[in-house]
Amino acid sequence: MRVFKYAVIRLAVFFVVWGACMLLGLGWIFSTIAAAVIALAAGYLFFNDLRTGAGSDVASAWEGRGKREQFKSEQADAEAEDSYTEGRYFDPGSDEKL
Repeated sequence: MRVFKYAVIRLAVFFVVWGACMLLGLGWIFSTIAAAVIALAAGYLFFNDLRTGAGSDVASAWEGRGKREQFKSEQADAEAEDSYTEGRYFDPGSDEKL
């Protein structure tokens, strides 16, 4: 949710600055560049807690997804290996098949 809030705030700052520059007649190229720089600076300086929270939300979502996928693939590999080796080898300590 913090990612969405941060994105909306940055976009709002961008469009307010862009609209003000366009009303001043600065041209769309300069207005776009100025709005992007000011929105970046405002997000970095004034919304630092929201920015770091959004970054941690994205990082935790990225790590959680990777761990689940890794666990699933490791589990599938282990099951494939177990099904292949089941009953094929002897345990050196006993006469029974594994």
